[in-house]
Amino acid sequence: MPTTAGVIARLVSSAGIDRVFGLPGGEVLLLIDELRRAGVEFVLMRHEANAGIAAAVYGKLRGQPGVVLTTLGPGAANLMLPLGSAYLDQEPLLAISAQIPDELPASHTHQRLPLHDVYRPVTKYVATVTAQNAAHVVPHALAACMERPFGAAYITLSAREAMKPAADVMPAASTPLDALDRSAVSAEAARSLADKLSRAKRPLVVVGLGIDPANAGRLRAWLNAWNLPVAVTPKVKGIVDETASNFVGVAGGMAADDVVCGALHAADVLIGVGLDPVEVDKLWHAELPIDWVLDTPNVGGVAGILPAGVALVDHTAFLQTIGALPPPAMWDAPFEAFQLHRRQLLHDRSGASGVMWPGDIVESLAAALPPDTIVTTDVGSHKYLFGQYWPSRHPATFWMSNGLSGMGYGLSAAIGARLARPDATVLAAVGDGGFSMNAQELESAERVGAPFITVVLEDGSYSLIKLSQENKALPPYGVDFGPIDTVAMATSCGVEALRTTSPDELASAAARAARTRRSLVVAVPVDYHDYRRMF
Repeated sequence: MPTTAGVIARLVSSAGIDRVFGLPGGEVLLLIDELRRAGVEFVLMRHEANAGIAAAVYGKLRGQPGVVLTTLGPGAANLMLPLGSAYLDQEPLLAISAQIPDELPASHTHQRLPLHDVYRPVTKYVATVTAQNAAHVVPHALAACMERPFGAAYITLSAREAMKPAADVMPAASTPLDALDRSAVSAEAARSLADKLSRAKRPLVVVGLGIDPANAGRLRAWLNAWNLPVAVTPKVKGIVDETASNFVGVAGGMAADDVVCGALHAADVLIGVGLDPVEVDKLWHAELPIDWVLDTPNVGGVAGILPAGVALVDHTAFLQTIGALPPPAMWDAPFEAFQLHRRQLLHDRSGASGVMWPGDIVESLAAALPPDTIVTTDVGSHKYLFGQYWPSRHPATFWMSNGLSGMGYGLSAAIGARLARPDATVLAAVGDGGFSMNAQELESAERVGAPFITVVLEDGSYSLIKLSQENKALPPYGVDFGPIDTVAMATSCGVEALRTTSPDELASAAARAARTRRSLVVAVPVDYHDYRRMF
């Protein structure tokens, strides 16, 4: 009879999951070994938070839950960052950790934490796995992660329970409930919106995190056929071609945000297709009249939330219907002034010496790397820069922590992305503050065969916070740090590295790394004051 750990491993494997990310601990060794026996690779990372982020990105790119495995106590406590990120950024993540056996006396408090109570508010499903319920709990946890909006599930397993003979009863194949037929309401919503657009002079479509990338083709066909101006929120960059003439910008707190928000306020019809306010750090989503086109609730609580009076549609049916209609009007670049202003900010060079203009970093890398390059960013001023100006052209090729905005995301996400898409070029854009938090994961990437390019923008500070202090007329305090040798840190992890202030050298090095499929770290000194010119 298989052990509980064996049943869990078999269920994970049968769900098509071939990798589990994490760190080992004595209480989860049996489960790690059973995963190995089931053909599921254990990807050893150097911190549980990084493992969870990598797992979530890996899972979402593969269309399945990512899985992170940790020990109890401190290992489990380190899961708050990836679980919080998965909750707010709609990434499917199953977290499994060890826990103190329930049968031990309450006085045994060593490494005992109320983990279920802590993680229940940011997960869709929480449970304790036992020998009797493993065949029920694991499939339910995996399914909960994939219920839209995507999110996290958390289950615990004690070392004692892992060793027990399990009730080896595989769950019967369930008959899924028929999806609610929204065809009629979707078609009516499409015709109603088309009628409203026939009277619009400055319509603007804002596409958000709630759109399924599988609908990218239908969405693009509609927007392009009608020449509709379109903006996106950061985590859905690439759902439309951002080099197209009808692209207005990225809405959601990135660089040039005042310009893009100006366009939003200038629109006479604002359409939110899959728009989720979880990415928006201002209140325009609540203050402006929006025609919501949602097929899943937005992030909020276990079941999600809906704007008042909004009925869900089926995006596929909606886009098929509206895409088949003739354009009700012609819109000749109604946001051209905003588009021009946005582009100008990227080239408003300061002329500072000994550094690279941030806009040149984006443009030189975009010219050197393939258009389907997957870009991940950390959190900081560089995130605002790349979030607005990286010219994403393909769905699911841009990844950042935005709903949560947690540092440490960039390198970890790059590992998950590279393992999920082994043929893709992956670029991680990080600041020197974030890089110093988890640069050791470069060794993890080399060890597991996930090479990628990293550009580290060096300004010796948490510049985004420093700029905020200046805006509040506060002195710079607690935001500056001493220089960290990015090149030495990278080479100590076995990765080629260089420092440059030349856009041409940056582009040449990045192109060579992409061509040879080798890891590369490029340190680029920047002046934090330059960010202000674009923000």
